[in-house]
Amino acid sequence: MVHRCYSFPQAVAMNYTDNPPIVEAYVENNINDIIINSNINEIAIKEFLSSKRWPIGLIETCISNLSTVPMRFFLCDDSGSMIANDGHRLVQDNHGKLKSISCSRWAELSESLIFHANLSLIANVHSEFIFLNNQSVVIDGSQNSSNLSVLTAILEGSPSGGTPLCKHIRDIVIKIKAQEANLRRNRQLAGIIIATDGESSDGDIVAAMKPLETLPVWVVVKLCTDDERIVDFWNNIDSQLELNIDVLDDLKGEAIEVTSKNPWLTYAEPIHRLREFGIPVKAFDLLDEGSLSYDQIVILCSSILGGAPKSYPQPEVNFNDFASHVNELLLHTSLVWCPIKQTMRPWINTSKISHRNDCSKCYIM
Repeated sequence: MVHRCYSFPQAVAMNYTDNPPIVEAYVENNINDIIINSNINEIAIKEFLSSKRWPIGLIETCISNLSTVPMRFFLCDDSGSMIANDGHRLVQDNHGKLKSISCSRWAELSESLIFHANLSLIANVHSEFIFLNNQSVVIDGSQNSSNLSVLTAILEGSPSGGTPLCKHIRDIVIKIKAQEANLRRNRQLAGIIIATDGESSDGDIVAAMKPLETLPVWVVVKLCTDDERIVDFWNNIDSQLELNIDVLDDLKGEAIEVTSKNPWLTYAEPIHRLREFGIPVKAFDLLDEGSLSYDQIVILCSSILGGAPKSYPQPEVNFNDFASHVNELLLHTSLVWCPIKQTMRPWINTSKISHRNDCSKCYIM
């Protein structure tokens, strides 16, 4: 959604209707090495995310949690309905101003996937991008950017076909089961990011996802539509499974939901991208569920602005000291684009923390 400055080799989009190949085939030994070693390139990550104007705390949060999820499966909906034009993305004009413009669902998803593919390559983490009606592409730090150009070619094509989510979820379950012992031994998770605008066209999605309940996984559902029926459908799926599922609306929709409960926070694209990438930070997962407690607010501020939570004055002891500390950190943190107000804002508004509603509904982590 924010403007991108990528330079990719030109390639021609490919369509495979029968037995789509996997670029850089899934090799169990390679995955074992990734799970065990997790050689994350911290310097490259900092440079990349800093160039996207991520605050230092969010960069550190990303890096510190990457090894928890050493392998990711992005299940990408490339069905025909993705051409609908109810998507949004951020562009920068000649004066450096950011603006949200309308686009197709496919264009919005493509921008997100390019970001995550670049992060996977730079960070040296294993990500498999699985398209429902096209080939799959594996990206990690063991290769050059050739697979990135293949992914780009797919995204430059037009989406078409149905939504066979169940088949692909079953395939992912098989791959995770093959690595279950290694993941549990290292106290790690496999990330599954389902990006879709609809329901499965090939069966019962709850039944397909049921085996995930017993596996070490973190599941994110990225909704590529504003259709309330689809939003309700996936929220209902979440309620039927004993599974860690983070259901995400689009950026503006999620921002509206989050700020209705936590108005002190500017919910911006960097947090959304972090959650899309399957970074399992419970405090972010709770943002759209209720008003955070003071302890959770301290953790959120630390995760965005940097510094250990213990370095923050406790707001319940002396709120003014806490607010002063946060405001001092904000002086050294760039403003961020607010998808609701459509303007640049500070990440935190401490005056709205002190005037929160009844905290009896706060969520405890």
